[in-house]
Amino acid sequence: RNRRAQAMSTEAAQAFAFRQLVKHLQVRTDVQNIDQMNLAGFCRNCLAKWLFAGHVMAAGGSPEASRSYTDCLADVYGMSYGQWKSKYQAKATPEQMAKYKETSELHAKHPPVVEAAAKAAKKKKKPASSSSASKSPAAPATSSSTAEVKKSTSPSAAALSDVCCRSPEEIAKSLAADPALVHPNVGLGVSGETVAVPAGFEMRVAVLTVSDRASAKEYEDLSGPAIEASLEKFSKSSARSIKVIDRKVVPDDVTAISAVLKEWADGKKPGLILTTGGTGFTKRDVTPEATRQVAERLALGLAAAVTIESARSEPFALLSRAVAAIRKNTLIFNLPGRPKAVEENLVLALPTVMQAVYQLQQELSV
Repeated sequence: RNRRAQAMSTEAAQAFAFRQLVKHLQVRTDVQNIDQMNLAGFCRNCLAKWLFAGHVMAAGGSPEASRSYTDCLADVYGMSYGQWKSKYQAKATPEQMAKYKETSELHAKHPPVVEAAAKAAKKKKKPASSSSASKSPAAPATSSSTAEVKKSTSPSAAALSDVCCRSPEEIAKSLAADPALVHPNVGLGVSGETVAVPAGFEMRVAVLTVSDRASAKEYEDLSGPAIEASLEKFSKSSARSIKVIDRKVVPDDVTAISAVLKEWADGKKPGLILTTGGTGFTKRDVTPEATRQVAERLALGLAAAVTIESARSEPFALLSRAVAAIRKNTLIFNLPGRPKAVEENLVLALPTVMQAVYQLQQELSV
């Protein structure tokens, strides 16, 4: 599998592990946050802050556009933070506090300005959901607090919690200033991103292969079948219905290409038309021109994002002139001509494409 597919599988596995960890902690209400911090260096509030940080990153660094920290706390605790504290949080025992003090030199360290802000927040008695700093002691940096470990091991900066004792506002501010937020994969990728599309929705697709030689029967069309195979695979992984209603092969000719695009969009009205071939730099590569000719609106961001992401593993992908466009209630999306490139592009595009098709098709039922 290509690197993008591997990355998606890794992200899905990591998300599953997080969900299982949260589920386990929701069941283990007998485990206090201070015990987690003394032993592992993080608590449930840290998980909520990491979750909040992830939402802010997904929103391009904007906390206003992301899920709130209060909601993230509820996601982790399985109820509001206030409810959990009322039901399950116990007063720290002398033994727990002694352990906490014993590991004090391993606690996350913060600049004076941060400590001052934490004290000010505590004085104002802000709600627990806005900051765990006023409610819980700082988390230790490592999973061990024994004297022997402290003597033999010096915790690295990476081992220190990057969310403990920090307010959601501070986390959001630091994320917004982080260059790593220029995330190339936002909006592309895993089938889980189709959750906004109802399970009963069926995406009807027409496939157009553009090739002089394939249309002349000089060689077998491999790209069209590659598209259908990718659609079938995505349908299974996303649990969404996809039906190919027509498939044709035409030569590299603007008139021939545009005629089929019009016929399908105006007549059979598929939600999606996928073209393959004719997106390069030669004079016979005219699929983008034919697509623009029949387009009522362009959706250039989608095609550009897929092209740029593809170039991470195949630099020559930047030589694609593919476009995406809308005619009536049909999305037309250009794909390259090579079967392997077709598969890689569809892995990236299909989750977002299905959402776009769903939105366009809803207008038909209004």
